Amino acid sequence: MATIPMPSIIVFEKDKGANFKEVRHYNLITGDEVLSEKLNISINRGFSKAHYVYCLKIREGKKWSKQITGLYPTADLDVFYGDTQDKKNMVWFKFQDDKLKVLFFPNFYTRRITDFLNFLKDNY
Repeated sequence: MATIPMPSIIVFEKDKGANFKEVRHYNLITGDEVLSEKLNISINRGFSKAHYVYCLKIREGKKWSKQITGLYPTADLDVFYGDTQDKKNMVWFKFQDDKLKVLFFPNFYTRRITDFLNFLKDNY
């Protein structure tokens, strides 16, 4: 596998004022604003044949973007992965109570997902 670059580590907190059945909003609390200062994570409602569990949208001005990526499940129930910019950047998400930890790997993508996830489990 290619050398894995140092990720940007970003932490978001669940927006408790915005409660919807199928959507959760998160606000940036620490880290660089690599994705956005606000995230919209909704469940996959099955409109495509993709096997992701959640959809990620970011805040662009006063509106939510179109879907940035699907979040795919891992062996860990609270951990998901995806990519941005058509497989240019890997992203890793870990849901922890009302917090969301995101690792953003710029200019890095691998199809060896199992090796990548094992590396993350050992190092983050």
